Amino acid sequence: WTFAPTVIFCLTVVTTIGYGYMYPVTDEGRGFCIFFALIGIPLFMACLAVYAQHTANFIRWVCKRLRTILGGKNEENETVQQIVTVVFCLLVILTFSAYLSYKEGWEYFDSIYFTFISFTTIGFGDLYPTSDDTLFYFLFVFFIILGLISLGTVIEAQTTNFSKFLTFISNTCECMCGKCLTVEKDTMSEVDGVNHTKEVTDNKV
Repeated sequence: WTFAPTVIFCLTVVTTIGYGYMYPVTDEGRGFCIFFALIGIPLFMACLAVYAQHTANFIRWVCKRLRTILGGKNEENETVQQIVTVVFCLLVILTFSAYLSYKEGWEYFDSIYFTFISFTTIGFGDLYPTSDDTLFYFLFVFFIILGLISLGTVIEAQTTNFSKFLTFISNTCECMCGKCLTVEKDTMSEVDGVNHTKEVTDNKV
């Protein structure tokens, strides 16, 4: 193996993308790959979390600047931050896809497909770029890391939204099944009991 493709292989290991276009064939290589993955994956994820936090801070700064320019309230708005995050993620995806389409001669949709499969670490391996110049390898690593951060932030936000939505549905279903009515009846019974106790005490006095 040459150095640059080996760097890409190591990146696909620690990011768990695993395209499958390169793989170790010797027992020594496979053993080292296991050892490298055990250390590299958690280390890379920790670094990715730090970079993701810096990205989130940058997006908050952008939102603050936009509020200042547009004369809005100087308050953080979670919806606006999510929209800015999605726009940033789309820009990264579309830019990287355009570069791949130009460099590899792929159809633009194929480039978007490959970019999305890479950023989500699915990594089917049915498409893989064949360019071998140094600039391409550098940009490839840069966009993969940037894409993991941006799309990961979007997915995390959507996971939180879906969690809230499912919790709302669960609470609604519980109310429709009569649980809320039962709780209300129990509460009324407790209030009546307190009032009854108070009346008996007053009568004794």
